[in-house]
Amino acid sequence: MKKYLFVIIFLLVYVLGFSQNKYSVYVFVAEKCPISIYMAKPLQEALDKYSSEVDFYTVFPMKNSTNETAQQFLEKYKLTDFKIKLDNYQGFARKLGATITPEVIVVDNNGEVVFRGRISDAYKAPGKMKHGIRKNELMTVLNKLTNEEEVPQPWPHAIGCYITFHN
Repeated sequence: MKKYLFVIIFLLVYVLGFSQNKYSVYVFVAEKCPISIYMAKPLQEALDKYSSEVDFYTVFPMKNSTNETAQQFLEKYKLTDFKIKLDNYQGFARKLGATITPEVIVVDNNGEVVFRGRISDAYKAPGKMKHGIRKNELMTVLNKLTNEEEVPQPWPHAIGCYITFHN
């Protein structure tokens, strides 16, 4: 009997995605947004360092995104360890207040947003890259959170492609 209970609990955790981790990172991306594509490397760096403590999701809030296009995006840019969340009707983007791709939103296990903003400071404005050393701001945020430090505000605004909301 205990063996079956263990199997059922394991399946619930695995299939439904229940997690013991304190934080979830939701990265809103678009398959054709050049800044979403550019942010693959800093995203992978964050996942490599914090995947045992934080859950990572790529959210595709575009009407035409499919599991196939999302999977192709993750494979092409070597982000295959991210979980896919399709948001074709944009309810999740609206709920979390996402308006840009790429935009990262970190949520604690109580559902509270603890960070909303850009992944790195590589762009000063759409199409205008910063010269010199770039800071992976997602790594800084996750470092603070996993060390139980407060993330200072104001949070840096995301720079990228606007999410076109439809009715």
